[in-house]
Amino acid sequence: MLSRRLALAGPALAALSGTAAAQDGRDAGSDLLLLAPDSLPGSVKTASGIAARLGGPDARLRAEASRGLIDAAARLADRPNAVSAVLPSVTLAYMIRSGLPPSGVYALRFIARLGIDELHVLASQRIAGLADLAGQKVALGPQGSTTQATAAVLLDRLPLRVDPVYLEHDQALAGVLRGEIAAMMLVAPAPVPLLRQVSLSDHLHFLAAGETGNAPAGLLPALILPEDYPQLGGAEAGRGRAVATLGVPMVLGCFNWSGATPMFAALARLGDLLVERGSGLRGFDMAADVAGWERFPPVADWLARGRAGTIQDAAFGRRRAPPADTGGGGAAPAPANPGSAAEQKERLFQQFLKWRRGE
Repeated sequence: MLSRRLALAGPALAALSGTAAAQDGRDAGSDLLLLAPDSLPGSVKTASGIAARLGGPDARLRAEASRGLIDAAARLADRPNAVSAVLPSVTLAYMIRSGLPPSGVYALRFIARLGIDELHVLASQRIAGLADLAGQKVALGPQGSTTQATAAVLLDRLPLRVDPVYLEHDQALAGVLRGEIAAMMLVAPAPVPLLRQVSLSDHLHFLAAGETGNAPAGLLPALILPEDYPQLGGAEAGRGRAVATLGVPMVLGCFNWSGATPMFAALARLGDLLVERGSGLRGFDMAADVAGWERFPPVADWLARGRAGTIQDAAFGRRRAPPADTGGGGAAPAPANPGSAAEQKERLFQQFLKWRRGE
């Protein structure tokens, strides 16, 4: 079992060398913490893999488990080190559902889109569709997990009222196999090793979840293919068919720090590390949009300039930009009053802190 607090020690994350920082006034950067969305082994493994791939002689990243999705999102406002987190696209909707004021929720940004995970709804064969789950016991994953957040937002939108149970995925599968639970939900990249052990003889099947027409913003149509689960999908007999479901984009999220902070510079550096070293990450796409999310401003500026230079260049340019846009390659204009923008971000930061303390 992986540790709930997994830290990777890598070589030093410094946004720039001390010499370069002295030359152009940029921050030297700081250690960067990369959070998993929860403490499940698969989530921690993903965050650890990203940290290991992006780390190097000029980069010190450490990955940690979080206590859950809300904890991971709230910790993005930590100081003094820059913090990023692997988050599902439903995070913003889930945070509002959990009671955080929208002004604080929308202080989050994303640096890049990572992979797209599939929603698996595994049910008894007596359950023909999602509607048949009304009033039934359904395992929605551990509380605070990506699966539970996705399920909560989706069920609210349908709307569909089930009798929720919150179990580790292996316990949920055991309950479904014994007939004690009507169905389980699991959000993960297909194929999920845990589910590959299930066969048609277990009298279970995947429910279609991609034809609801009422999916929350940020979720995408996806397919579970017969070859993903040959014993369950019939691929081994040559008669399998795909099951429509929903894809859950994962993002690398961050807090929308003011350009005057060292966290702003360090997150821009993280963006450059992704560009330089992220090509092997599953599903990574620096330019992909994610419905409901805004990009971290230096990344948006860099993309608007046709990816010229580095994201750190865009960050430094934003900090020195004149009050009005001078037509320099399509970059977003700086606020007319930078001081008021910084004050607004500080207020949002304080809202995050109050919320985390339960005030």
